[in-house]
Amino acid sequence: MPKRINPQDRWEDDFLVPLPGEPRNIGPLETLFQRLLNRTERLKNRIAAILGLPWDATPPDTLAGLAGRVSTLEGGQGGTTLAAHRSASVLDHPDGSVITTKIANGAVTLNKLAPSILGQPNGLPLLNSAGALAAQNAYLDRGYLNSPIDWNTITTAGVYRVGENAFGPGSANMPPTTYRYGVLVVLVSGITVQQIFIPHVTDGAIYFRQSWDPTYAWSQWFQAGYRRGSNSNGSYIRFADGTLICWALGVANGPDPQMVIYPAAFVEPPVVVVTPSDWPPAHISLDKNWGLGTTHQRFRKYNADGSPYTGPYFSFSYIAIGRWK
Repeated sequence: MPKRINPQDRWEDDFLVPLPGEPRNIGPLETLFQRLLNRTERLKNRIAAILGLPWDATPPDTLAGLAGRVSTLEGGQGGTTLAAHRSASVLDHPDGSVITTKIANGAVTLNKLAPSILGQPNGLPLLNSAGALAAQNAYLDRGYLNSPIDWNTITTAGVYRVGENAFGPGSANMPPTTYRYGVLVVLVSGITVQQIFIPHVTDGAIYFRQSWDPTYAWSQWFQAGYRRGSNSNGSYIRFADGTLICWALGVANGPDPQMVIYPAAFVEPPVVVVTPSDWPPAHISLDKNWGLGTTHQRFRKYNADGSPYTGPYFSFSYIAIGRWK
């Protein structure tokens, strides 16, 4: 009577085939058939696992069928789901398959990540093909600069926070800002070094200069924008091209003559327009005999009949236009 052989889900790779003329023995044939059945069983089960259907079912051939199969695959992978892996808050698969040895030093290198994450052909790659910074040190925070220093020596690319001591005694070649806190940006391209100083909000100007080579002289500091301010002497606005405008309203009550101090200094005597702003009817003018100044100016006050004004009032307003550099 034939013997029933039950298949097992195993992949067999050792086959012995009886040769003709050998003694009749059913044992080797039985073993051969068993192993062939085992292979067939393994293939059937693998096909069924891939399809997500019985092994002899028709494979999915519609979008809905494929969507169902993807859902089945995501539904169970080693006791977890692919969705859980994607939303994991740590660098690990939820089932723990990402282990230390997989991310150890040398296992994941920057140059492997750069082409797919940072190496944009038409952009500004942070990394080059070797995994190093594309522009050496160009993206580093250089910390707080708050001690006496020669600004000509600040040639390492990066961003510096600057305090007032970097402008104090012992410092040299600093920007001509009146507000001594801000941010210094240093850019390096080949032998060219640029410095850009951005004061805090009380100074409306940005200062910049460059050197074509550290062994060459730096350019002068240039100013971009404007700076506006006021003090007890009046108000002023200073432009990058060197223009300076100072003004004051209702100043200098008192008798003739009157001295005023400009709220900001000129490099040469400015053009001044002055008008009376109070009673009595009279007139006022610059004192030409005293001379035109760059930091202060004397004005003459006269009554309507031309005599010097001696009363306690008679204020005036003025505007002065000139250059600060």
